[in-house]
Amino acid sequence: MKLLLADDDSKIHLIVKMWLNRSGHDVTSVRNGQEALDLIREEYFDGLITDANMPLMTGMELIKYVLLLPDPPDMIVLLTSRCDVKEIKADINSEKVHLFNKPFSPSALTGLIETLRKDVCASPK
Repeated sequence: MKLLLADDDSKIHLIVKMWLNRSGHDVTSVRNGQEALDLIREEYFDGLITDANMPLMTGMELIKYVLLLPDPPDMIVLLTSRCDVKEIKADINSEKVHLFNKPFSPSALTGLIETLRKDVCASPK
């Protein structure tokens, strides 16, 4: 899968890219939501993994913009350490968006991506 990772933490970039690349995914990473939105407008990504809190544009703002695009990614994972998960889900209100709590295990995130990939591939467009 072609994935876009948006996070302002360089350690997250290194770890997530390494784990997802090992699983055969092509991962592009950017440092904030605005860079991610600009890139998604230029090229298609199968999935977006974004941190909730970033400079210039938060992950929440990014997701809202991305979902308005004509061809948004099939899966979106929001990495968050926030406690208001119910409010986040209600605010976003999309089956494409999956919340994933920080701190996280890279293998657990990779497992989620693999599960979502299978679900996306199995569902008709």
